[in-house]
Amino acid sequence: MADDTRRADVFPEVVFLGKLVDRVAAGRIRVPKFQRAFVWTQPDLAALLDSVLRGFPIGAILVWDTEKDIESESRVGPVPIPPRVGGSAEYLLDGQQRVSALAGTLLLTDDMERQVDQIDWRLYYDLDRPAADQPAFVNHPKRAGNPEPQYFPVRSLLNTAEFFTACRRIQREAPDENRARRWLDEADRLSSAFRDYQISLIHIREADLESAVTVFARLNRTGRKMAADDLVSALTYQEGKFHLASMLDEFQVELRNKGFGKLKRVFLLRSVLAALELDIYAKDWANLLVRPEIQEKLPDGFEAAKRGITGALEMLRKIGVTSDRLLPYGLQLVLLGEFHRIRPQPDASTVELLTRWFWVTSFTGWFGGGNPAQARHAVEEIRRLAQGRNGTFEVVDLETAAHPFPERFDGRSARVRAFLLYLASLRPLSLRDHHSEHGNVGAGVQDKHRLDPGSLLSRRGPDALGYLWSNPDPPQKASSPANRLFVDEDHVGQALGALAALDDAALEALLPTHGFPLDAIGRLRNDDRGGLLEARLAYLIDGERAFMEQRQVRLPVERTAPTIADSEASDDE
Repeated sequence: MADDTRRADVFPEVVFLGKLVDRVAAGRIRVPKFQRAFVWTQPDLAALLDSVLRGFPIGAILVWDTEKDIESESRVGPVPIPPRVGGSAEYLLDGQQRVSALAGTLLLTDDMERQVDQIDWRLYYDLDRPAADQPAFVNHPKRAGNPEPQYFPVRSLLNTAEFFTACRRIQREAPDENRARRWLDEADRLSSAFRDYQISLIHIREADLESAVTVFARLNRTGRKMAADDLVSALTYQEGKFHLASMLDEFQVELRNKGFGKLKRVFLLRSVLAALELDIYAKDWANLLVRPEIQEKLPDGFEAAKRGITGALEMLRKIGVTSDRLLPYGLQLVLLGEFHRIRPQPDASTVELLTRWFWVTSFTGWFGGGNPAQARHAVEEIRRLAQGRNGTFEVVDLETAAHPFPERFDGRSARVRAFLLYLASLRPLSLRDHHSEHGNVGAGVQDKHRLDPGSLLSRRGPDALGYLWSNPDPPQKASSPANRLFVDEDHVGQALGALAALDDAALEALLPTHGFPLDAIGRLRNDDRGGLLEARLAYLIDGERAFMEQRQVRLPVERTAPTIADSEASDDE
């Protein structure tokens, strides 16, 4: 361990954006191997560039200055980095995603790979946005050939020669002189905003990696909220040895293929801690994970946690949980993974008990209180069950009544996700009108046109659920769960039109699979939209209560209650 009494040399520096990316291109600022992979998406790049344009702060960048030759990446985003040739280098501890995004979009050249990390780095600024709420920075507007002249390449903003080349193109190709002048003025404003933008660097000058990441850890505890997985990546890095963060990256790829690619990495870390029989809510990552005896166990702990999670996902899939967006609480997977780590092949009666535990904790919001002590007791209880030391649950009271039906649709709410599990259990049919071709649609034809809610949620997120009525009267009905339903991937607009276009035979087959009563057909034909929403709400509440009863969940006394956005309550890192 580093000597905590030793004084660290920490100092700030403010640099212009151009100087920052120049340091990246020269190989002075480098991404150490212990950093996790680049995970930002196209919208993240655009949002960062928009912040620079507006002069918004994007946060300080934390770097470790050292003359030691630390293993580092050969590129930053799409930008190749020259090999280290000696002297001091600045290794990114915090800010890798931001620096990679800036360097990748501003330094891109024709000879670089334009699609790296599954991102097209060719971004353009629309000099002729007709509305202020439209995106300022967009992806390549034309897949073939050059974009229209009003699309200014971000890569040309800091390169003087390329800037003038882009401006000459505007003069040459603009439809008229007025627009050319306006676009050139906007391009000049844009370039000035980027050239004048300044970024804060915090330098740490220490002799060894352990000292640097100790500062990293302490900054995390004293106000600079860094992601737990980034912290663990640095703390557990050993050149040429097991690298936990890289293994987590690989496992996340596997999870993505199972529909759980958006599961927060903190839950994977908690699963590893559980497999090592450590405190899953341990706060002092620095003192815990740099212990030699813990680092020695990390490879086995990771593999054990991975096996447990894989077993838990198999169990969850059998009961309809096919996406992380259908999982009410990440801690449910942590605990079920710990059970399956200890007992990979449970008997049927134990699986039935675990299944009931899942449904009760989902509908009662058991993990929503964010109580670490309670969660620790639940971990111990599920271990005792796996070890055969008890055959029931007491910490989690299986007789607790469920929360009532949520009044408002909010994907962050665990209770809403539990409702979605009910909605998905109805095996919704596509809204497309091909059903009408078959009259009384047979089961085989129906199955061919079933939607896959888990897959839709994994790919589309909230857009997997469309609005029944886009602008209801009164407006507060828009947020009702009864106003949402699973829709086809290419569906656009409210669902009322698609439903009204179907004939009665098709509607009789389709409506029950989306939680509509059959009298909804008459309301559709009469354009009774308010009545349709009310009838569906009552039908959904009754259907979900029957769904809970079948899963041995005690019914709530009240039928509806305000929605609690609590699915993140147990995500505290």
